[in-house]
Amino acid sequence: MTFEADLLKGKYFPEGSRERLKAVMLSLIVYLPILAMVYDYYESVEYGYETMQYIELFILVLIFAVYALFPRFIGLTVTTNLILALFAIFLLLSLVVEDKNAAFSLFWFSMFPVISFFFLGKKQGLVWTAIISFSLFVLLALSLVGVIVPLYDNALLFQIFGAYLAFSFIIYMIEKERAEYEKQLNAAFERNKLLFKDVHHRTKNNMQVMMGLLETQSFRVDDPKYKKMFQAHVDRIKAMSFVHENLYSGASFEEVDMHTYLTEIVDSLQKVTQHTILADIDYMTLGVNDSINLGLIVNEAVSNAIEHAYSAGNGKIDVSLKYLGRRCVLSVKDEGVGLNPEKEYQSLGMTLIEDLAKSLPGGKLEIKVEHGTQIQVYFDAKEKE
Repeated sequence: MTFEADLLKGKYFPEGSRERLKAVMLSLIVYLPILAMVYDYYESVEYGYETMQYIELFILVLIFAVYALFPRFIGLTVTTNLILALFAIFLLLSLVVEDKNAAFSLFWFSMFPVISFFFLGKKQGLVWTAIISFSLFVLLALSLVGVIVPLYDNALLFQIFGAYLAFSFIIYMIEKERAEYEKQLNAAFERNKLLFKDVHHRTKNNMQVMMGLLETQSFRVDDPKYKKMFQAHVDRIKAMSFVHENLYSGASFEEVDMHTYLTEIVDSLQKVTQHTILADIDYMTLGVNDSINLGLIVNEAVSNAIEHAYSAGNGKIDVSLKYLGRRCVLSVKDEGVGLNPEKEYQSLGMTLIEDLAKSLPGGKLEIKVEHGTQIQVYFDAKEKE
């Protein structure tokens, strides 16, 4: 159990979101006044302020009930409005009902516009300003005609009324400026997002043009050796192009969904071989560079297995990416004849795999030649926020 996630109910909202911040702040705003109100209730009992005892007990029960329903049954906005309504009732009554610490409620009057504008924005903040201001005006008018007898004289009530209006106006102007700045930031973010998506889309298209040129050139070559070289380059470019396609079509333009990305590479290689390629990829996201490196490793390792592992018949190639504690492991395994250390280890494909594995954070390459070949690449897992 953690203080923010559990006690302040932050776990019900996305980490780092504005809603989570508001939920945590709302919880603090509920807990702190409740503690003050419980202490004041004790003093009301101690000094015999019976009317205030019943008011505080009633308000406390309702606040606890509302907060208990948040956020599973009622949302952030509704909860905030209900709690503000209960606080408003208590603050207004504290101006006319005798209490041991009656003057302390004046502090909460200054906090009211801050809370209403922060949680509810400009429009609803203005609504609450109007409600409290009108209530103070009615209270002042009733005091002037002698209908009620407040705890403070009319001059002080008028000062409270004016101070509340002035302070609310200041908070409104601050919130207006903040909202405008946030609007500009969101607009800039959306523009940058579209720009990044367009860049990835154009990059993917350019790579497809390159693949088309290489494939066209390979049709004019008769030597199988050179045809295979052209096809290897096409597969490598295709593996990189899948990253940009993933970024273009996905929700993020900075991180790649590895489950989708590596599955696309495996499916692409499956189309050119009779061997069965099985993929078991954990759901994780990585940055663009690490994703491309892992994709190229999978492409090279599976291509090597397709070409060298099985001399005849159909075989099986297993591809997996798994969390291993604080590390991750990428594995490509076949049940074929195994690598020839004097030949394949010096090939371009194996050289690429070795270099790419070293480029990963904490990257380490292991090759096992027993009942086939298993290539394993270990690297540091991305820390979860």
